[in-house]
This record gives sequence, structure tokens and C-alpha cells, in this order.
Amino acid sequence: MKKKNEMTKIQSNLFERVVSILEQARSNVVRSVNSNMVIAYWLIGHEIVEEIQCGEKRAEYGKTVVLDLSEKLNNRYGSGFSVTNLQYFRKFYLVFSDRYIIQHPQGAESGNTTFPVQISRQSGANLKNDFNPDLGWSHYRALMRVKDNNARNFYEMEAAECKWSKTQLERQIQTSYYERILKNKGV
Repeated sequence: MKKKNEMTKIQSNLFERVVSILEQARSNVVRSVNSNMVIAYWLIGHEIVEEIQCGEKRAEYGKTVVLDLSEKLNNRYGSGFSVTNLQYFRKFYLVFSDRYIIQHPQGAESGNTTFPVQISRQSGANLKNDFNPDLGWSHYRALMRVKDNNARNFYEMEAAECKWSKTQLERQIQTSYYERILKNKGV
């Protein structure tokens, strides 16, 4: 009976260790997907901004570009690329435009539609300039509403470090948490 209990305990421990490995792997996959989608949305925003800035009659041209892109993306990938979402991607790029440098290979602007996009950090930048892999698109949507760059950076770091949900982040922003911290420090 004692051997059977020991075997059961060993098997239970094995099961718990394997479950832990699988849960960590799943968590890493979700984080990786979220992180890659955040970067993809930033890149899409960059492409929209660059296309509109190169166009003539920017306001009308911009509307046409975004509408056309929305229709084509929804046809190809299904829903999720409404004009509103594309405008969010555009704003996301504009708010966080200092995160990366975009380089298109030679000839990309001459109609080559299958070119790789190369991104790199701003010169001299360190990891704090990347998008935090612990924050998803909904976090960055909330952060885009923060006008002050220092406050936005503070909220971004705190949200990741404290593992705030999007709702918790929005609550901290709405209650001016950053401003209260500065006031308490006498800044």
C-alpha cells in the first residue's frame, strides 16, 4: 500500500509539472500573438500615414485610401478591418511614432507589393522603446487617449509591471493616478 501511495504521489507531481509547462507555453503563445498584432497594427498605421502624406488633396484622398483598404482587407481576412479600426491603427502609429524606424527595400515604393518591411529601434534606443509584450491592443488603445507623453509612458510601464487589465488601466487614467503621484512627490 505504501508503494502504491508513493507511485500515486510521483504521478501526481509529474502531472502538475507537465500542466505547469503547458500553461506557461500557452501563456507565451498568447503573449507572442498579442505582441505581434500590436506591432502589425503599428505597421499598418505607418503605411496608412505614409500613403496619405504622399497623396494629393490629403483629406479626401485619405478617406478614399482608408475606405478602399478597409474593403480589400475585409474581403481577404474577414471582419476586423473597418474604417474605424484602420483609423485607430493610424492614430496608434502617430502617437507612438518614435518606437521604431521603418525601412522599405529599394524599389518598394514603385509598385512592388511583396516586399519585406524592416523595422528597427530608434538609434540609441533600448528595450523600453519597444511595445511591452505584456500589454495587448486594448491597453494601447487606452494609452492612446493619454495626451502627455510622460504620463503615457508612466501608465504603460505601470500597467505592465502591475499586470493591470485594460479596465484597471483606464480607471487609473481616469482618476489621474499619474498626476496624483507627481503631486505627492512634490513635483
